Amino acid sequence: MKVLVCGATGCIGSAVVHALRSRGHRVLEGGRQAPVPVDFMTPVTPAAWAERLQQLGVEAIVNCASILMPSHGQCFERVHAQGPIELFRGGALAGVRRVVQISALGDSDTPYLRSKRAADAALLALPLDGVVLRPSLVYGAGSASGALFATLASLPVVALPGKGEQQLAPVHVYELAEIVARLVERRSAACGVFELGGGSVLGYRDMLAGYRTALGLGPALWLPMPLPLMHASAWMAECLPQQVFCRDTLRLLQAGNVPATNAAPALLGRAPTAFAAGLMISPPQPWVDLRVTLAPPVALGLRLSLAFMWLYTALISLALPQTSGVLALLARCGFEGQAGVAVLLASCLLNISLGTLTLWRPAAWLYALQCAAVLGYTGTAALNMPELTLDHCGPLVKNLPVLMAIVVLWLARPAASAQADRRPLPRRVLPLAEQHQQ
Repeated sequence: MKVLVCGATGCIGSAVVHALRSRGHRVLEGGRQAPVPVDFMTPVTPAAWAERLQQLGVEAIVNCASILMPSHGQCFERVHAQGPIELFRGGALAGVRRVVQISALGDSDTPYLRSKRAADAALLALPLDGVVLRPSLVYGAGSASGALFATLASLPVVALPGKGEQQLAPVHVYELAEIVARLVERRSAACGVFELGGGSVLGYRDMLAGYRTALGLGPALWLPMPLPLMHASAWMAECLPQQVFCRDTLRLLQAGNVPATNAAPALLGRAPTAFAAGLMISPPQPWVDLRVTLAPPVALGLRLSLAFMWLYTALISLALPQTSGVLALLARCGFEGQAGVAVLLASCLLNISLGTLTLWRPAAWLYALQCAAVLGYTGTAALNMPELTLDHCGPLVKNLPVLMAIVVLWLARPAASAQADRRPLPRRVLPLAEQHQQ
């Protein structure tokens, strides 16, 4: 069958192209930068589309074109609604047998969803076999949202909208493409709307934890954030050169993204792949890879040097408070007499605890506390003794490499992760991965 795939260069479109070709179909790749020029921002009459589709011999259409944020002269109204509607109507005039529209799951009232729903309704009203697929969050190879979530998950401190309990049913892009291919081939009618989800329903925090596991990272420090603050962050992110994180996507996340009835098992003929297994098929690729792999001797050497620094400063301050000059420094900071002694004891207790725990039980929270301590000590000294920042020996400037050494240990993957990266895929998910490597 000859199939026109619009948005063929995107994450979903490219997977659909591979899935169709692997099953013997002739695929016309449509898009702004694709072999068959398709630009929904440019109005085309249905009659003109019909003539063009007949000349190309198109038998089926799959529309994967989509944007998450308006930019670069693209808007929701044209890319999601008017452009596809013109194509669908042209397909009906040309006698195209089936049209598959990749829509989106969700009930929130956002410009993104409203534009998608307009095209869905127009397709279903036409006298042809129109199928609307509404997948939950799509992840896998080439997924921009997947790269964003992998980046967020790899951070030492992971911010969560609220408690991060928003429900999701992530569907792998390969399985979405397989569903599209099966629908294109289907001989019986398949009109209507199908909501799709993957093999796992999980909360947003659990999804990010899955990304961390797939990246070979240890436990994270989770930071619940009030939703108004998250919306402010999304508003600021809209000014950055990215097309994923915005207020609309945050609203979609808040509303939850789980199908009322998951049609994926029926359309696949089997249970969809669980999220963890899907991440093994196509390992996540963060935009900014913060993973650090340290050889065990190097990691141990860094830990020993940090532990020595904390323990030495505590012990020398306790043993020689006058000779070491620590009491004089505390006095310069406003702590004299008994107050100076109290602050000295508290500081030494903190340093001994940090040094001992660095040797005994290193953890994410411990490295976070060490970073806070270094920043606190450095900031207090710089404010009260500015001459230390100008000293040619750089007593305060040297805290910068100390801080980075702590961050490196914080980001370092567990030693076993290198072996985990080389583990074979589970046998039941290998065929899916192999199909898309052709």
